[in-house]
Amino acid sequence: MTATSARLTAYLFIVMVIGLGLLSLKPLTEYEASGELDALTGEWARKLESHYDERFPVRDLGTNLWAAINFVLFREGRPGVIVGQHGWLFSSEEFYPEAAEPGLVDTNLERVKVISQHLRRQGIPLVVLVVPAKARIYEDKLAGEQPAREMASLYNRLLATLDIAGVPAPALADELDEAAAEGTQVFLRTDTHWSPVGADLFARQAATHIRDVFDDQPWGEQTFFTTQEEPIRHRGDLLNYIPVDPLFSGLGPAPDMFSPRTTAAGNSTSDASESLFGEADTGTVLVGTSYSANPLWDFPGALRKYLGRDLINVAEEGKGPIVPMVEYLQSSDFRDHPPELVIWEFPERYLARPVESEQVTAWFRQAGALYAQRPGIESATNP
Repeated sequence: MTATSARLTAYLFIVMVIGLGLLSLKPLTEYEASGELDALTGEWARKLESHYDERFPVRDLGTNLWAAINFVLFREGRPGVIVGQHGWLFSSEEFYPEAAEPGLVDTNLERVKVISQHLRRQGIPLVVLVVPAKARIYEDKLAGEQPAREMASLYNRLLATLDIAGVPAPALADELDEAAAEGTQVFLRTDTHWSPVGADLFARQAATHIRDVFDDQPWGEQTFFTTQEEPIRHRGDLLNYIPVDPLFSGLGPAPDMFSPRTTAAGNSTSDASESLFGEADTGTVLVGTSYSANPLWDFPGALRKYLGRDLINVAEEGKGPIVPMVEYLQSSDFRDHPPELVIWEFPERYLARPVESEQVTAWFRQAGALYAQRPGIESATNP
């Protein structure tokens, strides 16, 4: 830093401090105390403090300022985000495994096998749609930081495990990779999730595979239409780790822009996922994460369209792929209305995340003990 730039920085700092001091006094000049308040009991002071907290115009300055400095000068955000190039953000869950549980990936792979065994025992076929990590598809947007070796191997390890277990699991990462290389934005810049375009592409390729493998089911008997809405500004979930709003929003990554999609049956506007199991086609059930649960991506709608068949969507947000699956298997819906096919949407990064539910881990202990006593199930093929 030159002497001139150092002096300029010092002057700017002095001006900022004086400005903040003046701004901080403004709420005090605007306060009108009620004559009924008792200063001796502290009631007046509490009211003044509350007024100051509500009206201080730069009360979020510290948070916004340091977030802006970290992002602009150091290309960093809060723990939880990896800052890439050209405004691309990535979840740190795609880069680092959960350190608290050694062997966690192997444990989760075993859990996947137990679930497949449980469904197979009841004659219900399973297909797993492995969602590749955003960092895998947009490796060219990374700014030097690479996923740990264990994270880089998750996708192939999960596909290999499913193949050995006889569970259909199409390798769809190449389709997204090719589309991204051609300029199609299949994931959102500021969000963990895929774009509606990426979800549609993934659903189309997955449906082609599902219809080929399970060609005895009544695909194509229903027609669905997709409506594309006006573009919206979308503040992705990863922007929460770069809290520059509201004071320095122009210094952070710009929100995404995309056109939401809505898919409905040609002869009905009702969504099967909102219907009772006894009132809708329960032949196909979709289980998964926010990639399927969030209506912004329209992934279930795209699957319905390309399968040509309705489905029940029991995906949940914020729980990962394993917990919603076990909850569904334990539900009266599963017991009273067994499906003809279960589609499991499974983001690869969750292999390295713990299952934070004692009820679910207890189910695995019980189911694992049962299937360990019946090794013949493991070698059976998925119907």
